[in-house]
Amino acid sequence: MRRLLSVFGILFFATVLIAQNQPKWDGSWWNGMTPQFKLGWVSGYAKAMDLAGVLQLGTCASNMPMYSEKFPNIPSKELFETMCGSNKQLDFDGIAMGQFLDGIDAFYRDFRNKQLEIGWAIEYVRDQIRGKPAPELDAELALWRRCATAMQAGNA
Repeated sequence: MRRLLSVFGILFFATVLIAQNQPKWDGSWWNGMTPQFKLGWVSGYAKAMDLAGVLQLGTCASNMPMYSEKFPNIPSKELFETMCGSNKQLDFDGIAMGQFLDGIDAFYRDFRNKQLEIGWAIEYVRDQIRGKPAPELDAELALWRRCATAMQAGNA
C-alpha cells in the first residue's frame, strides 16, 4: 500500500511539473518560431480545420431527415443551407498560406495582441481575409483582449 501511494505521489508531482512546462500558445510563442515552422504549422492547422468542416458537414447532412421532419414547410435546399452550409468557422479554403502567415505575423506585431492565444489570431486573420467588416473585427478583438486580461488577473 505504501509503495502504491509513493508511486501515485511521484506520478502526481511529475504531472504537475510537466503541465507547468507547457508552452503558452500566444504571440510570444508564435514570434519565437522560425518562418518554416510557422508555414508548416499554419498549413497543418488549416488542413485539419477543413477536414473537420467536411466531417461536420457530413454529420449535418446525415441529420437532414430529422430536420425535414421537424421543419416540413421549408424546402430541402434552403433547410440544408441554413442548417449545414451557414457555418463557416472551419472554412479555410482558398486562403493562400503565405498570406495567412503574413496576417498572423501582423496580428502579433501589435503589442496588445501578444497575450492572445493563436486560435484567436487565426480566427481574426481568416475573417479579415474573408472580408468581415472592420467594426465587427475591432469589437471582437476588444472583447478577446478584455477576456485575456481578466484570465491573467484571475478574474475569469
